[in-house]
Amino acid sequence: MQFFFFILGACISALIAFFISRRSKNEIQTVLSQDTSLEKIVTEDSTSQLMDILDVFAIGVLFVDSKNNRRSKNKAASSMTGVRYVDILVDQALDEMVAHVQQLGLGNRVFEAVAGTTRFFRIHGEKLSSQSIIVTIEDVTEKLRIETVQTDFVANLSHELKTPIGAIAALADSLTGETETEVVWRLAERIVTESHRMSRIVDDLLDLSRLEFGGTEDWTNINLGHVLVEVVSTHQHSAKRQGLNLSLTNAGDFFVQGERSQLVSAFSNLIENAIKYSESGSDVSVESLVLGNKIVINVIDHGIGIAEHDQKRIFERFYRVDKARSRVTGGTGLGLSIVRHIVLEHGGSIEVVSEEGMGSTFTIRLPQVSVKPAPDLVDDLGALT
Repeated sequence: MQFFFFILGACISALIAFFISRRSKNEIQTVLSQDTSLEKIVTEDSTSQLMDILDVFAIGVLFVDSKNNRRSKNKAASSMTGVRYVDILVDQALDEMVAHVQQLGLGNRVFEAVAGTTRFFRIHGEKLSSQSIIVTIEDVTEKLRIETVQTDFVANLSHELKTPIGAIAALADSLTGETETEVVWRLAERIVTESHRMSRIVDDLLDLSRLEFGGTEDWTNINLGHVLVEVVSTHQHSAKRQGLNLSLTNAGDFFVQGERSQLVSAFSNLIENAIKYSESGSDVSVESLVLGNKIVINVIDHGIGIAEHDQKRIFERFYRVDKARSRVTGGTGLGLSIVRHIVLEHGGSIEVVSEEGMGSTFTIRLPQVSVKPAPDLVDDLGALT
């Protein structure tokens, strides 16, 4: 009987132990399951917080989670990808970078997307210690354009200064030991011409510098009609000497706020170019009109015109359409750049419409300001003063 109770007690203990063991196992599995969910929640929350932070950056960021292959993009990356043709090309480039990084762990490339206009993107990918992948993408189109302009600027400036300096050195060398008076005068005249050319380059560079770093505290209301009359009158002699008819229409009283000397410089540059690149017997006209709150000025010539591929760059420093002819006529390649700076500084815009062999029209739009007429002054005798 004791043996029976012993066996019965052992079975009951084993049964209790079994249920306890089973319950513990279920609890452990539940805990493990909860830990996994918690880890997933923490990962999702962390990624979400990270993307919220990355949303403030202009550079696009793509994050690929290695555990569930989930992809997250910040706002900049989302704006570069989508349904447009360029966006689809960018999406493909990002997929290629992810695949590349998965194999090699690191990747860099500059991607060119051509769709009407050409845009450049710099893409960098890297595998993190957690085996996740992060890819950055940056639109570097404007940066590359600025770098190109800066490189061209240094190269062109060096060339432009080297040309007159080299000419002066050669002419001075020829002048050494020369005894014939006529030859001496001719060489000296050439030296003076090249010196003036170099001086114009320096003056134009200083003008650009002043425009870029100048202020607006000394601006006043300027009668733009009077400015146009002055500039056109100044260039009448050079136009007639070249056999051109220079005219001005509708030079009314309309005002802009700005600096008179800068506005004179801008329109002088445009008219000089129109005269320089026009054939004898043709017309150069300056037209002005008011459209809404804008004053519109057109400088029109019927000269050699500008090729379409050159029209996008003519306002860059030192960029010249016809380099050979510009050097003959003594241009520095800075005139239109100065015009553009002045117009933008005065809150306006400038554009060109041109066709080779047919001529060019430069259009400037400036904001008009309303000016009250000055009151008439009457002396003691009742006469106007």
